[in-house]
Amino acid sequence: MNSFFRFNFTKETAVAFGAGAAMIFLSLIMLLFGGDSILDKVMSFILRDLLMIFGLGIVFLSLYVRKKEDGLKAIGFTGRKKALSLVLNFLFAAGLLAMFLKDEKPTGILEIKNLYAAAYILVAGIFEMTFIYGYLRACFEKAFGIIPAVLITAAFYSFHHVGFQPEFLHLFFVGLMYCSVYYITQNLLVLFPFFWGVGALWDVIVSSEAGEEIKNLESFIIALIILVLSVGWIFIFKKRLSGQAR
Repeated sequence: MNSFFRFNFTKETAVAFGAGAAMIFLSLIMLLFGGDSILDKVMSFILRDLLMIFGLGIVFLSLYVRKKEDGLKAIGFTGRKKALSLVLNFLFAAGLLAMFLKDEKPTGILEIKNLYAAAYILVAGIFEMTFIYGYLRACFEKAFGIIPAVLITAAFYSFHHVGFQPEFLHLFFVGLMYCSVYYITQNLLVLFPFFWGVGALWDVIVSSEAGEEIKNLESFIIALIILVLSVGWIFIFKKRLSGQAR
């Protein structure tokens, strides 16, 4: 029972709540820049892509992982049940896709505008996996146990969309689903990339009006920029760490 419920609020818990609140705050500010002007687009890029996805998801998280003795294991990327996780990942993805196709068979899914959107969604998905389902979930689990962690993480996941996809109840249940599935193997490879990918791509590109805003070359270029910045940061960060270790 102790693993399901506990109370061990620490400084790390407070930092996690602060980081999660910062994520939601950045998303809230995006509501002020929802137009099509150059200023709106620049501010959206700064708030969501630079500060949220790159800042919190890459820079902040790399500094956190560096302090942990178990590295990426601290946020759920482990060697534990790796093969099983990947098999289940694929099977869950296939089942989810079959369920979607049973209800709706979209046309023109491979149009270039949808591929632009897909590239952006997948890059943004790295942030969701590492920061929300990895870091926040792990910190909340340590503090409150598995069940509260699932609920709190799902809430943060839902509200982090406030500035660009405010579908709170729907996204809360999506968050519950992903968090719960994680605990089957306790390895994020059970979610990413296939299972999460099918759900996110269908949800945004097919089902949500929010997807129309990223079906353009601009979003594809932004995805490339964030990917290059992320790879560059990780390369430089690792190089500095190896230099300090000598």
